[in-house]
Amino acid sequence: MKFNLSTFMPKRAAAALLSLAVLSFGAYAAASKTEVERITAAVNESLGASGVKVMSVTDIPFVSGLFEVVVNHNGTKKIIYTNASGSHLILGELLESKSMVNITEARLDKLNAINFEKDLPLGLALKSVYGTGSRKIAVFEDPNCGYCKRFRKETLVKLQDTTVYTYVYPVLGKDSVDKAQKVMCATDKAKMWDDWMLKDQSPTGTGNCNPPIDALVNLGRSMGVAGTPTVFFQDGTRVSGAVAASDLNRRIAAAARSN
Repeated sequence: MKFNLSTFMPKRAAAALLSLAVLSFGAYAAASKTEVERITAAVNESLGASGVKVMSVTDIPFVSGLFEVVVNHNGTKKIIYTNASGSHLILGELLESKSMVNITEARLDKLNAINFEKDLPLGLALKSVYGTGSRKIAVFEDPNCGYCKRFRKETLVKLQDTTVYTYVYPVLGKDSVDKAQKVMCATDKAKMWDDWMLKDQSPTGTGNCNPPIDALVNLGRSMGVAGTPTVFFQDGTRVSGAVAASDLNRRIAAAARSN
C-alpha cells in the first residue's frame, strides 16, 4: 500500500494521543550525531519513497526515549515521532494531559510560519474588507472546492473588522483553471469571485488577459498549501480546512494581538 502522510497525519486530528503528566515542556534538546544518523536512515528507508525528507531530529526532554523528526512532505513541514532506533514511528499528535495543550500543533505552527507582510504578494490577492478591516487573514481557495464555498458562505462573510486577502488557487483540474482565468481577468475580480462562490453564478468573460495563474499556483506550492481552503493569520501561522467560525475568530484575534 502506498504511504500517504497526509492521510495519517491530519494537522488537527488526534490520531495518536500520548498522555503525559508534564508540568513544563522546556526546550527540545539536540540529538547526538549517532542518533540523528540512525533515525534519519530509518525514516528515509520507511518513508523516502513517498517523498518524505528528514529535516531535523531532536530529543524530546519530557518523554524518555522519544524523538521528534521534522520532515518535508510535499513542501510542508510535518512531524513524526520515533524511538531511538527508528524501529517504530508514531504518526499523530502529542498532547499534554492536564492542560490538553496540543504540543504538535504548536510546533507545526512555528515550523510552518510565514512572514505575512513579506511572503504574501498582496497584489495577487482579491481583497474584501469587513468592518474596519483592522485584522488580516489570507485564504487560498480553489473555485471548485466545495469546502471553500461552504467556508466562505458560513464563516468568511460573517467576519468582523477583518480584511480578507483571497488567493485563487486552481489546483483541482482544468475547469478550476478556466474559472480562475475568468475571475482574474474581470474588472471587479472580488465581486465575480463572490458571485461564484456565494451565489453559484459562473464566471464570465474570455480569461485571455494573461492572468497570473502560474504565479498563484507557484505561490501556494512554495508555501506548502496542500489543500483548500488554507488560511494564514497575521502572525504567520496557518490552518487548513473549513474551520468553525468560533475557532477562526479566536485565531484571528490571537494573531492580531501578537503581531
